Amino acid sequence: MMGNMFGLMSSIIVLVSASSLSASPIEAKPVTDFLVMADMPYTIIDHKNLAPTGLLGKKIAQTPHGFLMHLGDMKAGAEPCTDKLLTTHKQLLSTLTEQPFVFTPGDNDWTDCDRENLTPRYDELERLAFIKELMFDKAYLEKVTTLTGFKRQTSMTENARWQFADVEFMTLHIAGTHNGRRQVLKSDKQMAYHHADLRDSNNLSWLAQADPKAKAYVIAFQADIYTHKTEQAACSELVTANCDGFKIYRDALAQFAQSVEKPVLVIHGDTGEFCQQKLAANLTRLNAPGDYMFSDIAQVSITESKDSNEINWQITSLKTNKPLVRICN
Repeated sequence: MMGNMFGLMSSIIVLVSASSLSASPIEAKPVTDFLVMADMPYTIIDHKNLAPTGLLGKKIAQTPHGFLMHLGDMKAGAEPCTDKLLTTHKQLLSTLTEQPFVFTPGDNDWTDCDRENLTPRYDELERLAFIKELMFDKAYLEKVTTLTGFKRQTSMTENARWQFADVEFMTLHIAGTHNGRRQVLKSDKQMAYHHADLRDSNNLSWLAQADPKAKAYVIAFQADIYTHKTEQAACSELVTANCDGFKIYRDALAQFAQSVEKPVLVIHGDTGEFCQQKLAANLTRLNAPGDYMFSDIAQVSITESKDSNEINWQITSLKTNKPLVRICN
């Protein structure tokens, strides 16, 4: 009886072993999606949606993604830029995902903190120093440096770059109020213009350092440089007032896309529309959701054409799972 039992067990072991050898291992599909948001939380609705039990909070937890980007303006412009408010919003945003959280500053976070209707009012350059220290702390860096090839710009550490799904990502510090050149109400104006000049120089240098081996590029910042364009000359060290602080970036991004001859996706916040627009054959812009009108998050899927190996973007609403069809004006 015992001999038959041992024989039976041996047969089972052989069968299981043979089955294990013949079965192909199941490979997990690589994650090629990322999430991007901006201009929130502004309202009670935003706070409810972003809570762990809220609509967006639950969607984030249920959606595979490589990282979450927030493109600045983490509070409404009508709210004062107090340490307490900024810290509270930072705690909410930094715990939205288990994946790396990437942030770039917006005008509501620092340049608009000197508005006359705010109490208290702050020197905007002082607020910029505070927001950088607050957001880019040790915990932030420990998580974000797990992104492949993550680097920060030495001369302007809020600018970052990394690789994901054969695409190079980079952030540029371009904030509203024409990147800190307008409505300078408490800081020394000449000092503010000097800092704006430095941001322009650092941003253009960071853009020029793009990896030529990447199959595509995503360039993210806060300001809507397209809707807020003017007929004025570009701002520069010689022309500091009554000028277009965004023209230099519209021109640089158009030239960049033309030179790389690969897909380029520009993502910004700042204005209310959740929309996309084809700017050139290989240049697309995405206006991320937020700013009172859209309490939502964009889900961007990176796909590669089997025929041409070209990268494509598929953009959907995280809230509704519907493709983004709205075209920016």
